[in-house]
Amino acid sequence: MSALSQNELDWLAARLSIAVYDVNRTTPEMSVYELKAAFRGVEGSEALTVSYAANGNQLINIGDKTLEVGPMASNDEIRFALMNPFIPTENTRLEIMPTIAEQLKAARAKLAEAREGATNAIAHSHDASQAVLGEVNKVLKEADDLRAEVAELTNGGPPLEDQK
Repeated sequence: MSALSQNELDWLAARLSIAVYDVNRTTPEMSVYELKAAFRGVEGSEALTVSYAANGNQLINIGDKTLEVGPMASNDEIRFALMNPFIPTENTRLEIMPTIAEQLKAARAKLAEAREGATNAIAHSHDASQAVLGEVNKVLKEADDLRAEVAELTNGGPPLEDQK
């Protein structure tokens, strides 16, 4: 192996200095500017925003996608997760927000479910009221039968309610 030239040694020292700086950064997360540059070419990256999850991970928002990025995720892994949302990666978790059309479809489905529930409730209420009315009619008939029996015992006198 040949000896390295001074130029090659200087270059390696500069690269090592950059690597040490990156490792010792007080905020190891990438800035929005750095992320936009790293993901140039990913659809929607020009409008990229960054926030933080409750667990401290970064949340990268691009369009309708929110990518939770763990501290060990590389730019390549993040790019892969953004480009291939249905293939899981080790250090990222992607959530795709529903589109407005999907949200409207879900709202319509809920409305249809509510209508069906209301229709069923009304039908049950109607059935219950019919059952109550049936019982009321039975009681009225029994009361009429009882009045008739009492009228026979009193030799056809006036009904009890008329004596008041």
